Amino acid sequence: MEEILVLAAKALLGFGLAYWVYKDSRKKKIKYSNLWLIGTFVFPPIALVYYIYQATAGKNTELTLKQKFEIELRQQTEQNRKAVEKERKEMELLRKEEREKNLLTLEEMEKVRAERLALKAKRLEELKEERRQQQEEIAKKMKMSIDAANNMKMFD
Repeated sequence: MEEILVLAAKALLGFGLAYWVYKDSRKKKIKYSNLWLIGTFVFPPIALVYYIYQATAGKNTELTLKQKFEIELRQQTEQNRKAVEKERKEMELLRKEEREKNLLTLEEMEKVRAERLALKAKRLEELKEERRQQQEEIAKKMKMSIDAANNMKMFD
Protein backbone atom coordinates (compact mmCIF):
# COMPACT_ATOMS: atom_id res chain seq x y z
CA MET A 1 0.00 0.00 0.00
CA GLU A 2 2.82 2.35 0.81
CA GLU A 3 4.35 1.61 -2.56
CA ILE A 4 1.17 2.62 -4.31
CA LEU A 5 1.06 5.87 -2.36
CA VAL A 6 4.70 6.63 -3.25
CA LEU A 7 4.01 5.77 -6.88
CA ALA A 8 0.86 7.94 -6.87
CA ALA A 9 2.78 10.81 -5.29
CA LYS A 10 5.48 10.53 -7.95
CA ALA A 11 2.87 10.46 -10.72
CA LEU A 12 1.04 13.43 -9.19
CA LEU A 13 4.34 15.32 -8.92
CA GLY A 14 5.16 14.42 -12.57
CA PHE A 15 1.72 15.60 -13.76
CA GLY A 16 1.97 18.78 -11.72
CA LEU A 17 5.45 19.61 -12.98
CA ALA A 18 4.48 18.74 -16.55
CA TYR A 19 1.39 20.99 -16.29
CA TRP A 20 3.52 23.85 -14.89
CA VAL A 21 6.09 23.39 -17.72
CA TYR A 22 3.26 23.30 -20.30
CA LYS A 23 1.61 26.51 -19.07
CA ASP A 24 4.90 28.35 -18.58
CA SER A 25 6.36 27.36 -21.96
CA ARG A 26 3.16 28.43 -23.77
CA LYS A 27 3.03 31.72 -21.90
CA LYS A 28 6.71 32.56 -22.54
CA LYS A 29 6.77 31.01 -26.02
CA ILE A 30 9.73 28.77 -25.25
CA LYS A 31 11.23 26.80 -28.13
CA TYR A 32 10.62 23.05 -28.09
CA SER A 33 7.87 23.35 -25.47
CA ASN A 34 6.44 19.92 -26.33
CA LEU A 35 9.84 18.30 -25.84
CA TRP A 36 10.18 19.94 -22.41
CA LEU A 37 6.68 18.73 -21.48
CA ILE A 38 7.36 15.10 -22.41
CA GLY A 39 10.78 15.15 -20.77
CA THR A 40 9.35 16.54 -17.53
CA PHE A 41 6.57 13.96 -17.44
CA VAL A 42 8.92 11.04 -18.12
CA PHE A 43 11.76 12.25 -15.90
CA PRO A 44 10.60 14.94 -13.42
CA PRO A 45 14.06 16.31 -12.55
CA ILE A 46 14.11 17.74 -16.09
CA ALA A 47 11.76 20.40 -14.69
CA LEU A 48 14.77 21.86 -12.87
CA VAL A 49 16.73 21.98 -16.15
CA TYR A 50 13.71 23.59 -17.83
CA TYR A 51 13.53 26.22 -15.09
CA ILE A 52 17.19 27.14 -15.65
CA TYR A 53 16.71 27.11 -19.45
CA GLN A 54 13.66 29.36 -19.41
CA ALA A 55 15.36 31.75 -16.99
CA THR A 56 18.38 32.18 -19.25
CA ALA A 57 18.41 31.11 -22.89
CA GLY A 58 14.78 30.32 -23.43
CA LYS A 59 13.63 33.92 -23.40
CA ASN A 60 13.34 36.08 -26.44
CA THR A 61 15.46 38.98 -25.31
CA GLU A 62 14.74 42.51 -26.48
CA LEU A 63 17.75 44.50 -27.52
CA THR A 64 18.22 48.04 -26.34
CA LEU A 65 18.48 50.86 -28.85
CA LYS A 66 22.20 51.08 -28.18
CA GLN A 67 22.67 47.37 -28.90
CA LYS A 68 20.62 47.63 -32.09
CA PHE A 69 22.66 50.64 -33.16
CA GLU A 70 25.93 48.77 -32.49
CA ILE A 71 24.73 45.80 -34.52
CA GLU A 72 23.74 48.05 -37.40
CA LEU A 73 27.07 49.87 -37.16
CA ARG A 74 28.96 46.55 -37.31
CA GLN A 75 26.99 45.51 -40.37
CA GLN A 76 27.67 48.81 -42.13
CA THR A 77 31.35 48.59 -41.20
CA GLU A 78 31.53 45.08 -42.64
CA GLN A 79 29.82 46.22 -45.84
CA ASN A 80 32.23 49.16 -46.14
CA ARG A 81 35.20 46.88 -45.55
CA LYS A 82 34.02 44.53 -48.29
CA ALA A 83 33.45 47.45 -50.67
CA VAL A 84 36.93 48.85 -49.96
CA GLU A 85 38.46 45.41 -50.48
CA LYS A 86 36.64 45.09 -53.80
CA GLU A 87 37.83 48.55 -54.88
CA ARG A 88 41.41 47.66 -53.92
CA LYS A 89 41.27 44.55 -56.07
CA GLU A 90 39.90 46.56 -58.99
CA MET A 91 42.61 49.19 -58.55
CA GLU A 92 45.29 46.50 -58.44
CA LEU A 93 43.96 45.08 -61.71
CA LEU A 94 43.99 48.55 -63.27
CA ARG A 95 47.57 49.11 -62.08
CA LYS A 96 48.62 45.80 -63.54
CA GLU A 97 47.01 46.67 -66.88
CA GLU A 98 48.70 50.09 -66.85
CA ARG A 99 52.07 48.49 -66.14
CA GLU A 100 51.57 46.16 -69.09
CA LYS A 101 50.60 49.11 -71.29
CA ASN A 102 53.64 51.03 -70.07
CA LEU A 103 55.89 48.11 -70.94
CA LEU A 104 54.39 48.05 -74.41
CA THR A 105 54.82 51.78 -74.68
CA LEU A 106 58.46 51.51 -73.63
CA GLU A 107 59.03 48.82 -76.23
CA GLU A 108 57.36 50.99 -78.86
CA MET A 109 59.48 53.96 -77.80
CA GLU A 110 62.63 51.86 -78.16
CA LYS A 111 61.50 50.85 -81.64
CA VAL A 112 60.89 54.49 -82.58
CA ARG A 113 64.30 55.47 -81.21
CA ALA A 114 65.95 52.70 -83.18
CA GLU A 115 64.11 53.78 -86.34
CA ARG A 116 65.13 57.41 -85.75
CA LEU A 117 68.75 56.42 -85.23
CA ALA A 118 68.65 54.39 -88.43
CA LEU A 119 67.09 57.33 -90.31
CA LYS A 120 69.65 59.69 -88.83
CA ALA A 121 72.53 57.43 -89.89
CA LYS A 122 71.01 57.14 -93.36
CA ARG A 123 70.60 60.92 -93.58
CA LEU A 124 74.23 61.45 -92.49
CA GLU A 125 75.34 59.09 -95.22
CA GLU A 126 73.21 61.01 -97.74
CA LEU A 127 74.71 64.30 -96.55
CA LYS A 128 78.23 62.87 -96.87
CA GLU A 129 77.46 61.75 -100.38
CA GLU A 130 75.91 65.11 -101.23
CA ARG A 131 78.93 66.91 -99.83
CA ARG A 132 81.27 64.70 -101.84
CA GLN A 133 79.32 65.45 -104.99
CA GLN A 134 79.44 69.19 -104.29
CA GLN A 135 83.18 69.01 -103.78
CA GLU A 136 83.58 67.18 -107.08
CA GLU A 137 81.51 69.79 -108.89
CA ILE A 138 83.53 72.63 -107.41
CA ALA A 139 86.74 70.84 -108.27
CA LYS A 140 85.57 70.44 -111.87
CA LYS A 141 84.57 74.09 -112.07
CA MET A 142 87.89 75.19 -110.66
CA LYS A 143 89.69 72.50 -112.59
CA MET A 144 91.37 71.13 -109.48
CA SER A 145 91.82 67.71 -108.14
CA ILE A 146 89.35 66.45 -105.59
CA ASP A 147 92.11 66.22 -102.97
CA ALA A 148 92.98 69.86 -103.43
CA ALA A 149 89.30 70.85 -103.08
CA ASN A 150 89.09 68.83 -99.90
CA ASN A 151 92.17 70.57 -98.55
CA MET A 152 90.62 73.98 -99.13
CA LYS A 153 87.99 73.23 -96.49
CA MET A 154 85.29 75.11 -98.19
CA PHE A 155 82.45 73.24 -96.50
CA ASP A 156 83.75 72.78 -92.98
